[in-house]
Amino acid sequence: MSHNHGGMSMGGTTRTFQSVNMQLAQDFWYIVAGVMGLAVGVRVVNYYKSTRRLRIQASKSVDFPTRPSNKLLEVWATITAVVREISYPQLHIGVRGLSWLTPPPLGRVIALLIYWAIIIYMMASGAIVKDAYFWERIGFRNAWVTVMQMPLLYLLSSKCSILGIIAGTSHERLNWLHRWVGRTMFVTASVHGWHFWTQWVLADFVEYELEVMPMVKYGLGAWAVLLWSLIASFGPLRRMAYEVFVIQHILSAVVFLWLVYVHVPAEAQYTVWFAIAALCFDRVCRFALLVWQNVKFIPNKSKCKGGQRIGHQTQVRAVGDSITVVTIKDVHFKWRAGQHLYLWMPAIGIAEAHPYTIACAHQLPETCICNSIQLVVRKHRGFSRRLHDFAAKAQNEGKKERLTAFVSGPYGAPPRWDIYETLVLISASTGASFTLPILESVLQTKRTNCTKRIDFLLAAKQGEEIDFYVSRLHEFIDRAKTIGIDLLVHIAVTRDSSPYTEKRPSMGVEAVGSSSASSTGSNIDKEMDVTAQEQPSIDIEQASGRLSPRRTVTNTSADSNTSTDSHVHKSSVRPDIEAFIRGPVEATGGETSVVVCGGPSLVSRVDGLTFEAITDKYPNCHPEINPFDLYRAHLTNVLAGITGVEPSIIYPNLSWTLSLDKGDLTLAAPALRIKGKKPDELAKEWAEKFPEDDPLIQKPVAVNYFLSFFVRGAPLIESVIPMIRKSGADYGRNKFLGLKDPKDPSKGQKRIIVEFSSPNIAKPFHAGHLRSTIIGGFLANLYEGAGWDVIRMNYLGDWGKQYGLLALAFEKYGDDEALQKDPINHLFQLYVRINSEMTAEKEAIEERKKAGEDVTELEAKSLDEEARRYFKKMTDRDEAALAQWKRFRDLSIVRYKDTYARLNIHFDEYSGESRVSETEMDRVGKEMEEKGICQEDKGAMLVDFQKLIPGKEGKRLEKPLVRKRDGTALYLTRDISELLGRHEKYQFDKMIYVVASAQDLHLKQLFKIIELLGHKDIADKCQHINFGLVLGMSTRKGTVKFLDDILRDVADKMHETMKKNEDKYKQVADPVATADTLGISSVMVQDMSGKRINNYTFNMDAMTSFEGDTGPYLQYAHARVSSIKRRAGLSDEEIATADLSLLTETHAVNIVRLLAQWPDTVQNTLKTLEPTTVLTYLFKMTHALSSSYDHLQVVGSEPELMKARMALYDAAHIVLGNGMRLLGLSPVDR
Repeated sequence: MSHNHGGMSMGGTTRTFQSVNMQLAQDFWYIVAGVMGLAVGVRVVNYYKSTRRLRIQASKSVDFPTRPSNKLLEVWATITAVVREISYPQLHIGVRGLSWLTPPPLGRVIALLIYWAIIIYMMASGAIVKDAYFWERIGFRNAWVTVMQMPLLYLLSSKCSILGIIAGTSHERLNWLHRWVGRTMFVTASVHGWHFWTQWVLADFVEYELEVMPMVKYGLGAWAVLLWSLIASFGPLRRMAYEVFVIQHILSAVVFLWLVYVHVPAEAQYTVWFAIAALCFDRVCRFALLVWQNVKFIPNKSKCKGGQRIGHQTQVRAVGDSITVVTIKDVHFKWRAGQHLYLWMPAIGIAEAHPYTIACAHQLPETCICNSIQLVVRKHRGFSRRLHDFAAKAQNEGKKERLTAFVSGPYGAPPRWDIYETLVLISASTGASFTLPILESVLQTKRTNCTKRIDFLLAAKQGEEIDFYVSRLHEFIDRAKTIGIDLLVHIAVTRDSSPYTEKRPSMGVEAVGSSSASSTGSNIDKEMDVTAQEQPSIDIEQASGRLSPRRTVTNTSADSNTSTDSHVHKSSVRPDIEAFIRGPVEATGGETSVVVCGGPSLVSRVDGLTFEAITDKYPNCHPEINPFDLYRAHLTNVLAGITGVEPSIIYPNLSWTLSLDKGDLTLAAPALRIKGKKPDELAKEWAEKFPEDDPLIQKPVAVNYFLSFFVRGAPLIESVIPMIRKSGADYGRNKFLGLKDPKDPSKGQKRIIVEFSSPNIAKPFHAGHLRSTIIGGFLANLYEGAGWDVIRMNYLGDWGKQYGLLALAFEKYGDDEALQKDPINHLFQLYVRINSEMTAEKEAIEERKKAGEDVTELEAKSLDEEARRYFKKMTDRDEAALAQWKRFRDLSIVRYKDTYARLNIHFDEYSGESRVSETEMDRVGKEMEEKGICQEDKGAMLVDFQKLIPGKEGKRLEKPLVRKRDGTALYLTRDISELLGRHEKYQFDKMIYVVASAQDLHLKQLFKIIELLGHKDIADKCQHINFGLVLGMSTRKGTVKFLDDILRDVADKMHETMKKNEDKYKQVADPVATADTLGISSVMVQDMSGKRINNYTFNMDAMTSFEGDTGPYLQYAHARVSSIKRRAGLSDEEIATADLSLLTETHAVNIVRLLAQWPDTVQNTLKTLEPTTVLTYLFKMTHALSSSYDHLQVVGSEPELMKARMALYDAAHIVLGNGMRLLGLSPVDR
């Protein structure tokens, strides 16, 4: 290029060409503006199409709202599909080391050809004239063509691009064009320089030009910078040291601007300022974004865990050998699924900021103002390797390192995902970081959603690459069922490394591409240069076989299996992508979107069985708290090699046995679903192939088609006893089960409400409430041990006309001193008295009425009517009436708390019928009426389920009343309002009603009405835990036997039994208190001995016996183990040094085998919700202990052997105590 010295300009010495050249430069930007206008037009049409779909979906006026409904939309859909289909084809160069030469997809090639056509036209139009100015004219023309592109080059490189904002697209979708514009500029600049140089050579003018015109040197410098940038932009060089590339690229961009500025004349410098403005705008925006997102002048640490003033508190966790999970706390901005951000962690890389896809959907706004962002970073070189090494080292040292991170973003402009009827999400390996948040965002949206079906394919070479995502997928399946979206998941784990390129979907299917790099945690800019946005592609490892897209639970090969959930299909063969896409496309009635994101596979596997590796490989596997999880994982790995079945299939089918003689773990051969051989033959074959020298498990025994596995005693003893003694009261507890996201504890606990006991105020605690209290307390303990946030709720019967009657009785016969001393019994006596008077009065009035007398005045003055009027005063909020009622309620609760304390029960909330307002019940009643759920019948309102629900279910639910003819709401209406109110207040994940089986129908009606009201999600969270009757405790009216009386009687009986052994009786510090504890244990154990639903007969003689499986026997077993430790006189420190290899006896091994089962027993109890599951285990343990004492003598044995045996019994003592406390018992030591 020539600078304007001595009258010379870019128009030429005679300025003949300047006006034409400047006009062409302006025309170029008119064309750019036109393209932007077209992009805006496309955005407007697509926005109209999207909002129209959502409106139609909300109105539910058509079956397929995503289908074009008029000619205009049909034409638009056709044009869109044709353009999209043309843009997909791409020639892939699969030669190792040359893949960077792969050209862009056809769509981008066409766009480039159009761009180059415009540039070539401007380079040559009117300039190629064979005259004296031939060389100079072409030189000047190409100078203008080069500088006119410079602002576009810088606009396309911007993260905060004005072009992207206008067009509704993002930097990574424009960056490819930035590189090609730079390459085009290099060509036009070369043409410009070559023509001038040729002219100088012909005139022998080169040395003179270089000497007297320094701007020529600047021009050559600018051309050299362009050449260097062109060379450095190619993949191999760029990846050699990406951080160096970024720094030099920024410096080159600045130097290039300066060189061009001093090279071009004044009339062309506006293009340089245009480029500078674009660069400054981008940098200022990004800096402002960085400050806004990372500096909190007043951080609210009480509201947001992990909040800090500068940057964000960040946790890192290594998963396997190649993946690092980064959790960034307290992020106060929103993002959309598919966006990415730039991460800067000074402790890992002082001057490095890398882009990563956000691997989670934005938290719902109603949950918390704070969000945690999760990134899945794949280890490559440089920053990602240092990050993984740092996390792995911290984990190995048992540290929880917290780093400070700075983020910038989010960047990217992904489309709306909920406007398509069907979504097909395909990802390879860690590409799921892109597709899984899309799935999550669609399932979590509270807005109108057009999506009815989602097909999700996750493929990888090794299972460990995707275990992080698979556990989340199972949660999404449950969520999809709840909101009515048909979600089908295909998981393909292959072992062959041959590449497989997916076929393109047919016309009419929208495919949305994503960079493999952005989803795997490598640097987006680094990877985008080669593959980003070129075409939605996926590298899936090649293997034999195909994956059918059809929904099926039938296996057709030995390489695949369908899980117990028919919506999950697992396979070990290469997926047929074309078939996978075709299935949902052909089935849908509307528009389908296909989202494809392919990531590289992991290059190594975890060889060892570290706790972290096992936990990541198998969902809900935690060998650090459950010893058998380690054995299951080890056995799974061994069997995978023997059977050829995927570990993910074997692991969940390894179940524990009911008795030790049948082994410790068992596997049913049919569960592995292998075709072609009989299950019993397979079992024998596998047993023979099992290694003789396995360090943990003996050679299995094949019985029919079952394999029974017996663990080796020595390694089990060495691991289990120290684990129990270290864990103490926490052994058997699994906090991971109650986490909303077990892989991210920062998301918090799941919440459960357990409603139980629920006596009536002013009435003693009788046998009818005993079972609800015992079972409910047990369930609350069970879920608390599983890590749930448990709310224990007592829903008191504290409202109704009976309290009007009670108030009348207190006015007539009440005694304040008696009320304070024993409120419940005093009020109950008053209630019985006034109730009998009211009954006699009613009978007298009825007789006089039959005799023909006028009883109107008598009825008006009757106790029943007075009670009704008094209760009316309560509902009208009369202060005096409510104060009296509140006094009765508060005193009763105080008395109840004493009884609950004896049973080791406490409540977080004493709710009650009084908390449900008439206004809320009226609102619910009107809503039911408006929705046609209830109907009028003879002045009353009822729900006719037969009309609402076809078949036997509707008939079984009968026709419950919800409001009487006088307008009084019934219990069902009150319970509906209470349930909805609880969900609004607590946002629980689960609620359990512990109510007798007599209320089965009532609870079924309640849950069904909640569902009919449009709250199926709430109804699905509710569960009725029912139970049978206690026989032998009910008496005739007036002679009710209350719990306090029962507990007193059994305590007295236990006290008498204890006195029969004078020696032991003298050793008990407080025999009365111990007798009370034993009495309570006898009642509770008898109640929990059988299945909940079964009735049982209250038998005081049997329950208080020390013989058989009773409460006293269980307490005796615990006390005996306690006495062994007292008599041994060993400290915990001495026991910790025991040589456990000395425990070789069969009795010792069997006890440890049972101790190892305790965590599994607790987890199984979470499925059965039966106290007897725990109780059966405890009695099995006590029997094993009882039979061992003669064989494993502690006191009197050799010192080292004594320590080893004491360690064994100490572990048993811990487990017995944990189990008893889980049931609600108080273990005694003497």
